[in-house]
Amino acid sequence: MGETGSYLYAIAAPVGDEVLGSLRGVAGEPVRAVRHRDLVAVVGTVDVGTDGAFGEETLARNLNDLGWLEAAARAHHAVIDGVARAVPAAPLRLATVVADDDGVRDRLERWHDGLQRALDEIAGRAEWSVKVYAPEAFGPDVDAEPVPAAGAPGSGAAYLLRRKAAATARDDALARATAVAGQVHEELAKHAVDARRLAVQDQRLTGSDTPMSLNGAYLVPADGADAFAATVAGLRDRYADCRFELAGPWPAYSFVTMDEP
Repeated sequence: MGETGSYLYAIAAPVGDEVLGSLRGVAGEPVRAVRHRDLVAVVGTVDVGTDGAFGEETLARNLNDLGWLEAAARAHHAVIDGVARAVPAAPLRLATVVADDDGVRDRLERWHDGLQRALDEIAGRAEWSVKVYAPEAFGPDVDAEPVPAAGAPGSGAAYLLRRKAAATARDDALARATAVAGQVHEELAKHAVDARRLAVQDQRLTGSDTPMSLNGAYLVPADGADAFAATVAGLRDRYADCRFELAGPWPAYSFVTMDEP
């Protein structure tokens, strides 16, 4: 390995080496603790040289390579998740790299109070994701029908009526999904200590036949996870025409992720 840098995964409460010893990072490297006062930075050593995967130019190319990006994101998450299952941990964004461990300690010192408050906020809590999708029934897909031949008796008017009916059905379904999203988020927020409505994801990314109407993140106490899941199940029954996805528990990405410590 040529020139190296310190890749940051998370800032955590004191964590033992027995937890970190089983983890491997984005470059397959062992992860370790950089300790300062009562905080721990979970880091790995990566190659930031000209030809290294985390050198400035190479990293820029890698971040545009979907295969590399997916593998790196999975490894990044695996480290954070492994730490967060043991102690409160504030995730850092993918590919956060500083020059060396002294630079890590400098950031821990400068950001100490904010980091400590963040860890206190998420202690004993985890993030859950709830996604809601619009109803399946969007009316007939007249856009897939061939346009009637000009002059065919009555066909043009019937085609236009079908298009209008389909557009109305889609508008009604989207309006229904929007209303449901607001009601679901309001109800789930009552069962969480914090809640966020994130940007909905494009259908090209979700692969769903219908649009996403809610992309919610909820910070839930560990002892409230079963009740939260039961609430989601009840909402799924109440709004049976919409599709629900529940995922978690995860590290608190939506609540304490930091660009740099």
